[in-house]
Amino acid sequence: MQRYIRGKQSAELVDDGYGQSASLQGGVVPAVEQLWQLAKNYKFLILGLVVGSLLIGLLATFLATPKFQSTARVEISRVDGNVTSVEGVATEDSVLDAQYYETQYELLRARSLAERVVREENLAQDEQFLAAFEIEKLPGDQEAALASLLLKNIGIAPVGSSNLVDISFISPKPEVSAQIANAWAEAYIASNLDRRFGATIEARNFLEQRLAELRTRLETAERELIAYAVDQDLFTVQAPTTGENGTVAAQTLVASDLQTLNAALAAATTARIVAESALQGGGGAAGLDDTTLQPLRQQRAVLSAQRAQLRATAGDQYPAVEALTAQIIQLDEEIAREGRRAGTTVRAALAAREREAVDQEQRLRRTVNELRTQFVDQRRDGVQYAILQREVDTNSSLYNALLQRYREIGVAGVGDNNIAVVDTARPRGVPIEPSLLNNLVLSLLIGAAAAGAFIFLRGQFDQSIRDPANLSDSLGLALLGSIPRVKEDTIGESLLSTHSQVYESYFSLFTNLNFLTERGLPKNLMISSSRPGEGKSMSSVALAQIVASRGNRVLLIDADMRNSGMGKYIELRKGKGLSDYLSGNDNWSELIQAVPPFAFDVLAAGHRPPSAAELLAGGRFAELLLAVQSRYDYVIVDGPPVLGLADAPLIASAVEGVVLVVEANSGKVRMIAQSIERLEQGGAVMFGGLVTKLDQRNASYGYGNGYGYGYTYGGEQPKAEASA
Repeated sequence: MQRYIRGKQSAELVDDGYGQSASLQGGVVPAVEQLWQLAKNYKFLILGLVVGSLLIGLLATFLATPKFQSTARVEISRVDGNVTSVEGVATEDSVLDAQYYETQYELLRARSLAERVVREENLAQDEQFLAAFEIEKLPGDQEAALASLLLKNIGIAPVGSSNLVDISFISPKPEVSAQIANAWAEAYIASNLDRRFGATIEARNFLEQRLAELRTRLETAERELIAYAVDQDLFTVQAPTTGENGTVAAQTLVASDLQTLNAALAAATTARIVAESALQGGGGAAGLDDTTLQPLRQQRAVLSAQRAQLRATAGDQYPAVEALTAQIIQLDEEIAREGRRAGTTVRAALAAREREAVDQEQRLRRTVNELRTQFVDQRRDGVQYAILQREVDTNSSLYNALLQRYREIGVAGVGDNNIAVVDTARPRGVPIEPSLLNNLVLSLLIGAAAAGAFIFLRGQFDQSIRDPANLSDSLGLALLGSIPRVKEDTIGESLLSTHSQVYESYFSLFTNLNFLTERGLPKNLMISSSRPGEGKSMSSVALAQIVASRGNRVLLIDADMRNSGMGKYIELRKGKGLSDYLSGNDNWSELIQAVPPFAFDVLAAGHRPPSAAELLAGGRFAELLLAVQSRYDYVIVDGPPVLGLADAPLIASAVEGVVLVVEANSGKVRMIAQSIERLEQGGAVMFGGLVTKLDQRNASYGYGNGYGYGYTYGGEQPKAEASA
């Protein structure tokens, strides 16, 4: 039933002649107009965003590092093998031309070309280049990193449909830009010559330059090889040879000496073994050609032969035989004596020879060990020597190969180069970046986009009541009136003047309230709000004054016993009031006071009670409403805020209905919905809603200046606002 009443009231409200038709029609304001109104409402914030964006763009322009561009222009001509005028070939040639030039453009953008520029310009060691890009430390793969940097800043642009191509480079220093642009063109020509090796005059010049470079590198490598050999005493006695596995071998002096001494050591070892064998074999006079024993042995042999001959003829007793026997015995004694003497001498000689052989072997072994150590050291040093030797051999091979190719070109002849530098790059003093105009335009667009996004999001996420018609559309609450924002110090005077803006706005509320019941204006009703400061007290005073000015007896009850705001608009005596009646004072008539120049009476809130909810829950408030009907035609209750308190639902259950005051452009729809739900749960009948404090922010919805009489009497924005 309550929901039906709100819908019914929304359908029955009509234009009362006071400018309320826009809200009563419930039309939807176009989204563009709403956004425009939001833009006007937040014009200073939008202006701040745009100006801030421009300042940031200006600051970024002045702080940005200037970038300079230099351009080298080259001409690329296609080389044709032969010329023909056969029909149909022109079309094929045009297709080939397109393919050829597209290929050349991609070659100009190739990473291999960038790496070639890095190598030929030695950019990894170029202090000017590194300082220009603020490179303090290069990564491990220096060539790849620098090539990527070049590719990011190089630009290849064909000039129209011509054969000309512009090679541009951008860097923080104009000299570096010109250097890289020219180096890029030269490297491109050189790479083209590499592909067409021996086909042009430039190829011959290119080979001459490379030959000179290789000659220098070969000489440097040979000097390094010789210097290293001298430092490490690597003197060779045999020319280096290359093995099957590519290793380089050379016979050094140490190796030669080691080989010779190693053979001598083997011989000395053999001699030592022989001497030891002779000495250990007990060698005496036997087996030795001794000059002393040999004559004695020969003489004994002769005498032995003579004796044997005489024995055969004369016998052993023959004197001559006996004489020969005596001589032989004497010779044997002499030979034995001489043998003993000779054996001692021979053994001494053999021992001396054995010692000499041992000493010689040891001396040779020490020398061989020293040479072996030197040889091992030289073998280690030989690794670097072999590296240097291979460098020499490699450079020598490359030099010989290029020299042979150079000679072949000289014999075969040369062709024409199809790529030529038209204009070399020169340093430009004017930077191309940053551009002040471009940055300011971009900053302006960014600021405008940010402002637009803010306006859009503000409109999407704003949960306050902008369009009073949303009370009916979103909350199902009938719109009873719309009150503009006014100055607080003029409210009393405005309510007493029937021609004031406030009076006319509240008279519209009075008119709509007369359509709520069959007998017209409800005998009693409560005016409340979701939270403090939305204008409920001012609305209560205004409605009481308008109803009383129609010749009715009206009582205004201030039921906000916790925080009354009635004193802002009416001069009230301090003392007893509603809280005293609810506490047990039955003489309510002595609590009522007149408030001239207003035509209604007021029952003030009275002393602040410890618990207003307990007083209202006792049923005496409903008894009061019945009691005052004997004297007053209408009772208007200025109720407390709904949220956070139990007072408003208790009062709402005792009156015929509730008018909910909603402040425009503030609060949230969710809070209003919660207030309505709490009141309905307490048994309240919702008559409708009253939107207050409308201003220029609501003009696009048909409110504010749309009333036809501005926000204040003078049409100026109020300085002090009603907040009751």
